[in-house]
Amino acid sequence: MVHGRFPCLDYRHPVGTPRLLRVANVGLVVLAAACVPAAASPAALPSHLTIANALVLRLDDVMSGATMSVDTALTADDAAASLGITGLTGDAFTQNGFVGGYGRAFVWRDASLAIPRLMASTTYLFADPVGAHDMLSHVARAADEIGMDRMSVGVSLGDESAGLQLDGTFTNPLGTAISVTTTAVLFRHANALSLVSSLATSDADDPGYVIALARRQLGRQRAVAQAGVPVPALVAAPRVEQYGTTHSLASPLLLTIKDVPAGMRVRNEAALTALEFAAGSTQTAELFDQHGFVSAYSRVFTHQSAFGKEATLVRSQTAIFKDSAGAHEAYLDYRDFAKRVGARKLGAADAGDESLVFRLDDYEADTSYVEVLFLHRNAVSLVEVRFPVRLANESLTADLAKAQASYQLADLGLLKPLR
Repeated sequence: MVHGRFPCLDYRHPVGTPRLLRVANVGLVVLAAACVPAAASPAALPSHLTIANALVLRLDDVMSGATMSVDTALTADDAAASLGITGLTGDAFTQNGFVGGYGRAFVWRDASLAIPRLMASTTYLFADPVGAHDMLSHVARAADEIGMDRMSVGVSLGDESAGLQLDGTFTNPLGTAISVTTTAVLFRHANALSLVSSLATSDADDPGYVIALARRQLGRQRAVAQAGVPVPALVAAPRVEQYGTTHSLASPLLLTIKDVPAGMRVRNEAALTALEFAAGSTQTAELFDQHGFVSAYSRVFTHQSAFGKEATLVRSQTAIFKDSAGAHEAYLDYRDFAKRVGARKLGAADAGDESLVFRLDDYEADTSYVEVLFLHRNAVSLVEVRFPVRLANESLTADLAKAQASYQLADLGLLKPLR
């Protein structure tokens, strides 16, 4: 963890004010405004959300045992400092129509905790929704650049949102390294950009709780202004889309963070070899090569199950073959491989041109795997979901496979518009 230009954000400092997103040497920090004097009340907005301190969480919104360590208004310079993004200044907020902001931070100092649990809630108000939208996009891009993982927030949160997580280590005064996780939810409602974030030991991290607090903060904002204000994406001049009859790239054909259950994060994604797509089976990989294997891609999402009942991993993979005939043969080869390793066939999933659902229970590892293998044109795909044993949810896996298949339909211009 970084002990930078805000001494009051240092865990070794007596105040112990939380950093929400301060990570690495160029990280994000939430509520560095604790180090600056409270600003004057924000000026009246022409928009409908005008009083920032009514739009953030209160002490009675969070878990019992917390104390409020920060309760302050934010100027444009404070807002820029609170995010801790290299090169971001108060001028950027001003240029986007920043009018005022407010932040509160909460700390739990239970003796049983390895480090205090920290949580903060901020809202930045802009003159119009476009300014809030542009700042959310800027912060989300900066988080991607410093290596934060995107996290699912489940159903839509506000007009737009982004979930973020980062693992790190904190060294206590005794020299013991402690694994910590920062979880943050950014969301926009009308002209208000808000951030709710938490820092806790990794084994105590609870992304579902942070998401729930963000929804509670959104509820406070909707109590003031029920309707949000969508910002239409800027589009290029109208053009006729050119679609092919076969897939050429695997990476756009996978699940995204918006498709998986709330609290899941992207753990890794990478191109795969034929051997990696064949789960290490040399025999199957050789057959894939014979059938015209071109490329493959994988994206893995994980989640720490709070109650030992939820899915803990989602693996989304697609391999591209030279033509549909080769892909069909590879689909059959993977089917045979699944049978050889002991997977039970459960039926079909109504995804792609052909599909099969498999289940494999590993009682020694207390884990059940549900997999959907499906074929679409020249693409063979696999969606695998890992559950605690005996708690497998086949319908969730099937729904995720259908979501992945929808990207493949759209890739070839075959997805019908919703009516």
